[in-house]
Amino acid sequence: MSRSRNRTLENRIYLTSWFLIIIAYLLDAVRVRHTAGVALLDTGVFSRMALGLLPFIVLFGIHNWIIIPRLLFRNRYLGYLAATILILASVWGCQAITFLYLFSVGHHPHHAPGPPPIVPLPMLLDLVYDLLIVGVNLAVALIFQRLDDRLERERIHKTHAENQLAYLKAQINPHFYLNMLNNIHGMIELNAEKAQEMVIDMSNLMRYTLYDSANERIALSAEVNFLNNYLRLMRQRYPANRVEITARFPDSIQSAGVMIPPLLFLVFLENSFKHGISYREKSFVNVAIAVTGGEVVFTCSNSCHPSPHVEASGIGLKNVRERLRLIFGNHYRYEVAETPESYSVTLALPIHESTPHSDN
Repeated sequence: MSRSRNRTLENRIYLTSWFLIIIAYLLDAVRVRHTAGVALLDTGVFSRMALGLLPFIVLFGIHNWIIIPRLLFRNRYLGYLAATILILASVWGCQAITFLYLFSVGHHPHHAPGPPPIVPLPMLLDLVYDLLIVGVNLAVALIFQRLDDRLERERIHKTHAENQLAYLKAQINPHFYLNMLNNIHGMIELNAEKAQEMVIDMSNLMRYTLYDSANERIALSAEVNFLNNYLRLMRQRYPANRVEITARFPDSIQSAGVMIPPLLFLVFLENSFKHGISYREKSFVNVAIAVTGGEVVFTCSNSCHPSPHVEASGIGLKNVRERLRLIFGNHYRYEVAETPESYSVTLALPIHESTPHSDN
């Protein structure tokens, strides 16, 4: 519920309450006149009703639109208390003067012979009604103020989370480009022609990271194409007789309509090549994506060599975990399995499906 809808609902509550009060006041006047055996309605009924309700309306208006927003909601509690007591005393004083005047001229409906009591019942009831109006108005205003505060906190939290995600995604691109430029730099000395092909392939990857990954979610098929391009670059860099690279991805039918946040899998794949490849020993990198059981399951495994595998190196893994927390909360599965010969990561994400005609 938005803040404007809160305000609309609050105003409707007040209007409905005053409508019911007017109806009740009018019905009571009709009952009294019926008991007295006079005409049920005449201009005098409406004039006395207006005169009787006017102080309550003035009290509500000043308390609701002046005292509460200017004092209570600005945390000026002593000022609010003093102003409320002052307006209550002023309104009740006017009601008392009106009652005493009507009583003195014999026009009050509850006129009885003899001197009035110290605090006549109508005056006491007016005070009770004044306190009820202020109390109910205060309760309703505080309830809706609390709703507004909660909406504001949620808006701030959402904005903060979106800013964090944008910052983390912005960090992924330089991290990725730095690794790729290092790869191309190493290839230039070995095979200049291959290095040129890698530059072209990298431009395609840059186009994806600059444009497609700007969306909150992208099609799984687009992410698969991106990973295939990345693996093609890696195959150009590493000799096939030394490094075995395998990939198993879902086809277009299996991935149809499935949406995921972009660039979540890249960090794990980068780390596999960074920490799992040795130029002196045979190495492997295996990556797979499956759509099963209402989840997108990504697995990536690589060989281990004497050089220690430091999982927390760099900013990549830290950022992707923070993104996972912000996007999915606790609704994802992240598992790591390590042996002396291999290291593997499994990441399972809940499926987010688009409509059949969605662009992304």
